[in-house]
Amino acid sequence: MSTANDALLKEIEAGKAPPVYLITGEEFLVRKASDEIVGKLLPKAMAGLNLAIHEGSSPADVARDLATMPMFRGRKVVVVREPEFLAPKKGRADALGKIKEAWSAGRRKVAANRALALFGRAGWGPDQLLAPDTGAISRELEIELADSDVAFLKEIGTFCKAENLTAPEGDTGALERLLEKGAPKDHHLVIEAVHLDSRSTLAKLCIKVGTLVDRKVERELRKLDIHETVVDSLASFKKKLEPAAEKLLKDLCGGNMRLLQSELEKLALYVGEAGTIREADVEAIVRRAREDEFRELSDALGSRDLKATLRYVGTALDQGEAALKIHGAIASIVRRMLEDRVRWSALGFSARTGKGDFDRRGIPELEKEAQERGSKVPHPYVAWLGFQSCMRFEPRELVDVMLAVAQADVSLKSGGTGKLVLESLALKVCQRRA
Repeated sequence: MSTANDALLKEIEAGKAPPVYLITGEEFLVRKASDEIVGKLLPKAMAGLNLAIHEGSSPADVARDLATMPMFRGRKVVVVREPEFLAPKKGRADALGKIKEAWSAGRRKVAANRALALFGRAGWGPDQLLAPDTGAISRELEIELADSDVAFLKEIGTFCKAENLTAPEGDTGALERLLEKGAPKDHHLVIEAVHLDSRSTLAKLCIKVGTLVDRKVERELRKLDIHETVVDSLASFKKKLEPAAEKLLKDLCGGNMRLLQSELEKLALYVGEAGTIREADVEAIVRRAREDEFRELSDALGSRDLKATLRYVGTALDQGEAALKIHGAIASIVRRMLEDRVRWSALGFSARTGKGDFDRRGIPELEKEAQERGSKVPHPYVAWLGFQSCMRFEPRELVDVMLAVAQADVSLKSGGTGKLVLESLALKVCQRRA
């Protein structure tokens, strides 16, 4: 079952804590929920002795710790942070992110174990880290490596060799058997799984014997509700956010809850003694930092939505974004639409092609193309959205737009006013030809 955190905490107080908490969703909210659950399960005085935290550990190591009696009587809690053995093998936007984060923080063994666990999914060990095969890594794990990533992995591989580290055992059998049989009384497993393969046997078992805590956030901006996080974050400051300010903050931060809380803390300090944070305060302090900005611009241009495109351009320029950088994003989006339009037309597709036909004929073409190039296959729904975008334009229109992009580039580099040049370009992209 999926349960809200308040109800979970009350169950713990009532002595009805399940043996497993599987928490998934947005990273910041996952960690927050985990901390609240652990704090309720273990008083602070017991946490140092009866709490074990695992990062990059194997399922067998987790099972062994969960089955081991604590030093002192009472509850024991085992926390597993983002286990590779529960994550999808492919399709994670930043599969190396946590590895880099741990390495930069000086937690080199944790970083190395995470890297070994990740690459162990493809049957690789330290030798492959020392000599990364970028093509094989792209095919097997859907990770696209930059030159800096290759150098980083080699550094980790050298560390693994020096420390005699090997890939952790990925078999989840020991942990599954323990959960099936039942962990010792008052032993609790808390799993923080931002990336979760819900189809895995272990994930299904965790949900069956325990509780699923869903802390996902809405990815679509118009459906996103940040009010609960706003109220919770400002409670200790005894401040509130006016509705217009909340709407603007949502637009600037999107669903990144860690960023949202950080900006709210800065705003609370910025307004000083004032009890209300206003829209002008958000405009003064918060910069646009949404992770899906590029997608927002792509959606606006692909929909030929001039109003949304101008809003994006205006906000980005107001917050100090370079006009040439915005121009580069527009150029990349238009170029991709032109390439897609030519490809689909050559294959006999048209603007009247439905999703069913696209899935039957178009997706296999993309898979074939990706195999030939050794590249990643796009998600079917993302590919469908891209298909719809390019089909809103005739090929000749996109050629004309590319010429307008080139002219805008010359204008910007010749001293043209950034706002006027970009607005004119947006109009040329979005307007419909007779």
